[in-house]
Amino acid sequence: MSVMIVLTTLFCVLPYLYFMLMGNYNTKKKEKLFKDAIKGENLTLNNKEQWNDSFIGLDESRNILIFIKLVNQEPTILKVDLKQITTCQINRKTREFKKEKKMESELQSLDLELTIQSKGEPITFNFYDIVEEFSENLELKRAEKWQTLILQGRDISIFNKRAA
Repeated sequence: MSVMIVLTTLFCVLPYLYFMLMGNYNTKKKEKLFKDAIKGENLTLNNKEQWNDSFIGLDESRNILIFIKLVNQEPTILKVDLKQITTCQINRKTREFKKEKKMESELQSLDLELTIQSKGEPITFNFYDIVEEFSENLELKRAEKWQTLILQGRDISIFNKRAA
């Protein structure tokens, strides 16, 4: 009977431990990919944030914003000079549906869109897409935080540019 209890316990606990270790390994692997990409760009980030397959950071000394998205374990890097940003807005797409006689709203995608002085097309940082991620992880608050940081950094760099 004791052997059966031990085996049953092991069959319940081992898969849980396996998935925990694999999740931890994947997180560390992503962190290393992000660190290597940042090191390759020679940036010193004052503010930074990582979630799912995305990373955003701000180098205040050089007024550079960097956004990294992992696509098939390969980093896609977008680098923007804060002085070149004219606007920064949050674009949300939602889907309305009826649930138990109430209308509910579900976030479909969330982007931070930057308009650059020298470019016609805006640059888009994708914070959330329902196709790629299973659940939301405070992406709207994250996008609002970064919108504020970008606009503050842009305004400071514009002020310093005028003062010089």
